[in-house]
Amino acid sequence: MERRNLGLDAAMTPEQWDMLARTAQDLAPVEGFDWKPDVCNEIEVYMRTDDAPGAWRDWIAAGDQYGAQPARVATFVWNDGEPFARNELDVVPESPNVLPQDVQRMQGEYEHWVHNAWQKLRRASGIPFIDAGHVEQV
Repeated sequence: MERRNLGLDAAMTPEQWDMLARTAQDLAPVEGFDWKPDVCNEIEVYMRTDDAPGAWRDWIAAGDQYGAQPARVATFVWNDGEPFARNELDVVPESPNVLPQDVQRMQGEYEHWVHNAWQKLRRASGIPFIDAGHVEQV
């Protein structure tokens, strides 16, 4: 699996980022996000076994661990108003441990999940946005 940053296609103001960060702090890791004021330009993103896509459920939960804790898998980075998601996976799926076609599928699932997490956080913070199929109400 290729380790790369993901563009989030969303320019934002410092005020919007602050709203987003404070929402992440309120949601805490149990809901999939966290923000610490001392690292104000980053929002941590956690994947939980109950919201992980496909093969990721087994990947983020240790096989011998009951009630696995959420795993930090990405960080949303402010980047002067052009936020992106930094890949924070401790171990990435790759051959020969995972079949090549499964690695490619897991890459797509991961990227889709991270983009959905971004949209989830934006919705929770009340920041308006436009995405495919969504028309902003004025």
